[in-house]
Amino acid sequence: MPFVPLPTSLTDLARARLARLRTALERSDTDAVLLFSPENFLYATGYESMPAAINRRYVHCAVVTPDRLLLVVPAADFAAAIEAGVPISDILTFGTFYFSGTTPSAHTTPQHPDFPTALDRALSVVAPRRLGVEMDHAPAPVVPLLQARGIGHADAVPFMLAVRAVKLPGEIALLRAAARMTEAAIEAGMQAARIGVTDKEVAAVVAAAMSVGGGYPRNVTVVGGLDSAFADAFARERPLAPGDLLRFDVGCNYYGYKSDLARTAVMREPTPLQQTRYEALRLGLKAEVDTARAGVTAGEIFEAGLQGITEAGFPDVRRHHLGHAIGMSVYELPIITPGSTAVLQAGSTFCLETPYYEPGWGGMMCEDTGIVTETGFTLISSMDRSLRILD
Repeated sequence: MPFVPLPTSLTDLARARLARLRTALERSDTDAVLLFSPENFLYATGYESMPAAINRRYVHCAVVTPDRLLLVVPAADFAAAIEAGVPISDILTFGTFYFSGTTPSAHTTPQHPDFPTALDRALSVVAPRRLGVEMDHAPAPVVPLLQARGIGHADAVPFMLAVRAVKLPGEIALLRAAARMTEAAIEAGMQAARIGVTDKEVAAVVAAAMSVGGGYPRNVTVVGGLDSAFADAFARERPLAPGDLLRFDVGCNYYGYKSDLARTAVMREPTPLQQTRYEALRLGLKAEVDTARAGVTAGEIFEAGLQGITEAGFPDVRRHHLGHAIGMSVYELPIITPGSTAVLQAGSTFCLETPYYEPGWGGMMCEDTGIVTETGFTLISSMDRSLRILD
């Protein structure tokens, strides 16, 4: 597919996200939040750090209050953060890195020797009494530093998941664009699949198509034959043969927002068992889509999907989940699990899916993305769900 022009203003979206976060913060019992994960850092600041995206141990922090936003970042992030629209006065760097010249983005003198020193300075500026801390990503020095300062803290992970659950219009525009380029990539992969072509070659076409569209390939599971039973696996240089199932479970990152879509094909004519099983999975997904709406629980959607599969003649399916919320993370909450009492909210976005994996036989699935509304589930993916027959 051709390159996809940016469908929304990233600057306006960053402002809207920060405004939503601050409104939620004002209603909470905390004065500020410390955010460390790449997803929450981007949500609050509008700055997507490349080093943080590729190194999960990378340390950076957004300090957010109702009226201040401070970035505590390695010095190497200084110039790019300024370009993203963060005022220089709100960036506290640590470590040594040099940006030469005389522009405002020049960084020729180290500010702080390390992360704890820089964070301590940020806390001095905002002077919080009680903090929300993203505990599952907090670096080891954070809690001792808060204890030394006598600052109370609570886990901010549930708070941030709630803030991010209902998507803004700009977020939906990015999710829709990511889904469309992923669908185009799966279609390109199906067009490239031929007898004798390897899974790896098809996966390369899929990844390239997402890149051409403007996305960064993230999960490119393209697995054929018996390998199709491996849930999340890298493609191998295994030639496609007649009768092989070919399963696509694919997604990309587009300005911080993720896609996750799945389709299944078969090389030449499918067997009756392949047809019967896939049709049951397709009808199960349709049942999920038909059931999803605001006010319904995740458990009810799971039961509808599983019932749809079994009533279509495939009683042997066993699943721990049949979908998940999606946004800046591929897996957000809630997950569509049996018995879950989590209630879906209007404006939240979900991937609904019906996979089946049987080592020694193969795997198949279909998965779509959509928006929860008061009256239903509006799909933002539109690719044909049928079992595709490839030459």
